[in-house]
Amino acid sequence: MEMIRHEVETTYDKVKSLAGWSVDKNVVLTITSYYVTAAKEFNAVNFSRAMAALKERAGWFSPLRGHLLPIMAAFLTQSGNFMDESADRLMEKQRTLKQAGFRNSIHSYLAALLMDDDSDMFEKEAERAKKLYDAMKKQHFLLTSDDDYAYSMLLGKKGEDPETHAKAMRAYYDALRKEGFRTGNELQWLSQVMTYLDITFQPGLVERAAEVFELLGNDLKAKPVHYPMIGFLTVFQVEDAKIREIIFLAKELEKSKRFKWNREMALSIAIGMVLHQLTETADQVGVSMAASVDMILQAQQAVMAATVAAVAASSTTNSSN
Repeated sequence: MEMIRHEVETTYDKVKSLAGWSVDKNVVLTITSYYVTAAKEFNAVNFSRAMAALKERAGWFSPLRGHLLPIMAAFLTQSGNFMDESADRLMEKQRTLKQAGFRNSIHSYLAALLMDDDSDMFEKEAERAKKLYDAMKKQHFLLTSDDDYAYSMLLGKKGEDPETHAKAMRAYYDALRKEGFRTGNELQWLSQVMTYLDITFQPGLVERAAEVFELLGNDLKAKPVHYPMIGFLTVFQVEDAKIREIIFLAKELEKSKRFKWNREMALSIAIGMVLHQLTETADQVGVSMAASVDMILQAQQAVMAATVAAVAASSTTNSSN
């Protein structure tokens, strides 16, 4: 636990030093969480190259600018040393999503990150995601917006009938709300995650999700922002012993001054790390392909990243006014 805390602190300081003091602390923590959770070592050279590659391709009014740039650069470094090729491919994916009917926003770029790198698959994946998104919109017109793009891409890969899939999400949403979960975007994300392995509605999963949230809530201040991760813990049938490991790790991270005002991020990192450890052996959690591991964690981190960055940008604007 102490080693993990040390790794988080070291990575945080490296990211902060390179990103600059003008970057919001929440954004730095989000980037730190991405590297530590996915067990990726922070490489300052690759990070700088990724930011430069994105800047060259993003217009002045692009969603990639501002607080979101370092977050997207962190995601781009997963490609290793091929930053220019990865940046070009990201832009091509985003254009495909726009042609399919998705709005040009940071969430469309996040959804693009989750697409297959095979260009022959771009159009097919974009169309599947858009059909599922439209079906989700019918079930929850007011709640469904561009912050659901990432999950529509992730879950659209299942190739299920979009109408049936969206109805299952709505069934989970209503059932989870009755269990005491707070209504809103976070609950919608949770209801989407509940269909990750099987779109058939299962009342037992609803009960387990409530149990997991209660376990985390008894010792830690679990918040709606953690709902999607609770969904992953539920569908992967993570046992109570592992939940207790998450609690111990989160408490250890909270001792660090980096989390003094961001305790919810400590819990997010703890959940992400335990999930990553479990999914390294796919048969333990019912994940058929190892590639799903990074996709799952990245999708959740992407949504959180966009939310945190949007809040940071809004706070900066308000301060200026």
